[in-house]
This record gives sequence, structure tokens and C-alpha cells, in this order.
Amino acid sequence: MSSLRLQGKVAVITGAGRGIGRATAIRFAKEGARVVLNDINAGAGEALVAQITANGGAAFFLRGDAASEDDVSALMRTANDTFGNLHILVNNAVPGMEEIASNRWDTTVRVGLKSYWLCMQAAIPWMRQSGSGSIVNISSVNAVMGFGVDHVYSGVKAGILGLSRSMVGEFSPLGIRINCICPGTIVTDQWSPLFAREPDLAQRLTRLYPVGRLGNPDDIANAALFLASDEASFITGSVLTVDGGLTAANLSFSKE
Repeated sequence: MSSLRLQGKVAVITGAGRGIGRATAIRFAKEGARVVLNDINAGAGEALVAQITANGGAAFFLRGDAASEDDVSALMRTANDTFGNLHILVNNAVPGMEEIASNRWDTTVRVGLKSYWLCMQAAIPWMRQSGSGSIVNISSVNAVMGFGVDHVYSGVKAGILGLSRSMVGEFSPLGIRINCICPGTIVTDQWSPLFAREPDLAQRLTRLYPVGRLGNPDDIANAALFLASDEASFITGSVLTVDGGLTAANLSFSKE
């Protein structure tokens, strides 16, 4: 029996070109999944495919907009045509930091919430054909607490939780599980301009975390792997908070 946790599975990952999506694609491929990668950055997607295949994995990249119904339909069809099935969807598309910080409604809602809906709607028929499925939706701690003035982003991330849970009753009886992950601060390249402008920002953020560090993309990839795998076969409608204790303990009240 293979010890690879996703052996024989086919996974679609949106926003796979960098950060959490990239780490998840690499982790899934190492565990035996054949991964189909979506991103609007063709260079990043193709480079990731080259890395995965060089390490003995199976990967395919299709450039596309995760918030376009036509692009998403083509993505899921390509996953099935290329690898013969579709079992896993990781919804990870996210708008840029500028859109988030500026509370740009249309872009943030379109990329951050509409894309999740479209991808689930397009993936589920293929998952039903495969006989089972696992959907992992990447939300945020902003869904459960207020942080700063990223109001639209927080609303979108909360919407992911509501959308996911609403769909559980309809699709879990068909063998399709739907779960969410709420990451804390995960250091990706999107943070680089902010850290450059505010050299003490990372240190200030770290003080809020009981574990004494910020997160990295592998922290979320590992959680996504668990929820995608058969080890989580009795878990659906769940929200897994991966935040180093941020939402459990407010360290601003701690004594120095």
C-alpha cells in the first residue's frame, strides 16, 4: 500500500503561482497528487510545473482568470481531460494587496468570493463523476475578527465561510466535503513592499502571535493536505484556524 496521502488524486489549485497556492501545489505533488494549476501569471505557473515535474511529480498549468466562468469551466474540463478525474479543489485566488488596502469592492469581491463560487460550481459535477471530492477554501482570520481597515476583504473572507457551510448540506451527502482554512499572517512575497516601507512591521506583527512567529505558506499547505486527504473523511463544514494562536489570545493585554 502506498504511503503517499494523495496517491491517485487529481487536484485543481487556483492562485497557484505564488505564496500559499504554490506551496500547496508542491506539497500535494509530493504526496502523489496530479496537480492542475491556475493563475493569471503564466511565467510563475509554468515555472512551478517545471519544478514539480523535475522532482518527479505530475503537473499541468492553464493560465486563466478564476473569476471568469468560461476560464473556470475550461480549467475543470482540462483537469479531467489531462488526468482522467477530479477529486480535489483548493480555492486560493486572492486580490492584490493594493486592492485589499484600498477596499476596492468590485475587484476584491470578484476575485476573493465570486471565483470561489464559480470554481465550486464547475468542479462539483466532475467530482460527482469521480465518486467523491474534497474542496478546501482558503479564508482568513479576517473572517472572524476585525483587523485594521480592510473592511471589504474581511467581508469577503467571512462570505467564504458562509458560502461553504451553506453548500455542505447539499453536497456532502454526495460524497463531496467542503472545508475552510483561516490563516493568520502568512509571509509571502505580497508582504515584501509593506515590510520594505515599514521595517519594524514584521516585529510588531510577531508580538501578536502566542507562538512567537509569523506563518509561512507551508503551514497552510500542510493543513490543506490534511483536509484534502482521506484522513479527514469525517470532516465537512469545518473551519480550521491556522493562526499561531492569534484569535485565541490577545497578547496586547499581556504584561511586558
